[in-house]
Amino acid sequence: MLQSLGAHSVGSRENVRNRYGFRMNPWRDTMSAADQADMDRLLDTALGIARSALAGSSEFDPFAILIDLDGRTLQMELDLEGLGKHPETEQILSATESQLRALSDTSRCTALIVNTRLAKERTDAIEVRLEHKAKAALLVLLPYKRPKFGGVIEYGSLTAFGAPADVFA
Repeated sequence: MLQSLGAHSVGSRENVRNRYGFRMNPWRDTMSAADQADMDRLLDTALGIARSALAGSSEFDPFAILIDLDGRTLQMELDLEGLGKHPETEQILSATESQLRALSDTSRCTALIVNTRLAKERTDAIEVRLEHKAKAALLVLLPYKRPKFGGVIEYGSLTAFGAPADVFA
């Protein structure tokens, strides 16, 4: 089931870049401006939802969002039936990727968002697996540290990596 996230204004691509403090990678050179805007909008929406969830809790469950062929941003309700009472994160991710693949004919950009641990850096991170029908796939990490006694979550620098396509393979 898909739920509309309504209008979401992110401003220009430059604003997205400045807001999260990272330089865009060369993959952008091969995409149209409209496809780049889809990726920017979905990343901004994903990070916004994850940050809101973290503001009220110490973690969040994996979730998926997509942009359909009409340009609407939708949040996908995950179907975890058949995974047991307490499924492992990898089971949830695999099932979600399968569900996104099933929707690939009716979507142009997808994002799978996970709360993850960066062991080497000893911190948690918001992980966004972002894909576009135009054959772009990225893994984006936004590290964060939760204060020990109240206070505000500190976010690190956003980092993007090229990734293999799973949804639009």
